[in-house]
Amino acid sequence: MKDCVRARAFTLIELLVVIAIIAVLIGLLLPAVQKVREAANRLHCTNNLKQLALACHTFENTNGFFPLAYTNPNGPNSMKWHTWTPFLFPYLEEGNRVSNYDFASDWWKTPNREIVATKVKSLQCPSTPNPDRIQDKPEATPPNKTGAVSDYFPPTGVNAEINQYLPATDQLSPNSDLRGVMCWWSAKNLVNKQADILDGTSHTILMGECAGREDVWRKNIMTAVNFNVVPKVRARGGAWATPDNPYEIGSRKAWDVAFGPIPFPPGINTSNEWGHGFYGFHSHGANFAMADGSVRFLSSSTELKLLAYLVTRAGGEVVPTP
Repeated sequence: MKDCVRARAFTLIELLVVIAIIAVLIGLLLPAVQKVREAANRLHCTNNLKQLALACHTFENTNGFFPLAYTNPNGPNSMKWHTWTPFLFPYLEEGNRVSNYDFASDWWKTPNREIVATKVKSLQCPSTPNPDRIQDKPEATPPNKTGAVSDYFPPTGVNAEINQYLPATDQLSPNSDLRGVMCWWSAKNLVNKQADILDGTSHTILMGECAGREDVWRKNIMTAVNFNVVPKVRARGGAWATPDNPYEIGSRKAWDVAFGPIPFPPGINTSNEWGHGFYGFHSHGANFAMADGSVRFLSSSTELKLLAYLVTRAGGEVVPTP
């Protein structure tokens, strides 16, 4: 009589042990995968800012000045409300996007309304939650100001209110030139020239991150939008076409009173609300394009005084070597 050989099956305990081992391995691998993904996103964001900086310099080489942060009807050539982005698109290989853009009409009105609804990947940081957001700001008189968003902006200068967050020994002089590289139009600032950057191009910020607008973010926590408020509670300036995109850093209060005072001083990654500081979704800091065309990653622990020094183009401050 032949012996019968019976295949041995897994016991329930052995199966549970295998599942537990697999779960432990996944738990060990997941942080590594997340770190690799974030590293790739941060590199992508760096490249976006690099391309924007190069476009700014190409524009400056062609026209003799950097684009204005925004235009308005009181500015040169009686131009309507526009921001810096459509001026740069021809230098970002996006000229076709604005071939029918009408600078004689405001950015949210036809024919521009349809153009600014287009999402532009080079203006979106891949680390930002829901990068394909759309700004839709209700207006008392239609149409609403609607447009695809950007996670980048040029700081137009430093708000004098920043001194409320600085010790007396570090406060900025009211006689200092607190303007940034790309200002808006004013009687004292018709154009933004390379020669205006007296603090040194490697020591001056050209572009930075203010990601996640119009959602409101404070230290990586999103504050719920109140849709019952008109205009709805928001982080002003989300759309890439709105003149609200750029701003001075250092404001002491939230843009919308419905949120209450911002509980953190201006800085990096404290709040993405208009006029506050810079905000990115990278670990421990944000990306910045400098006026010399380089891109730097600045830590969220960067001193506010140093950040202000880096924003001004001719403040005369001595910036320490990192």
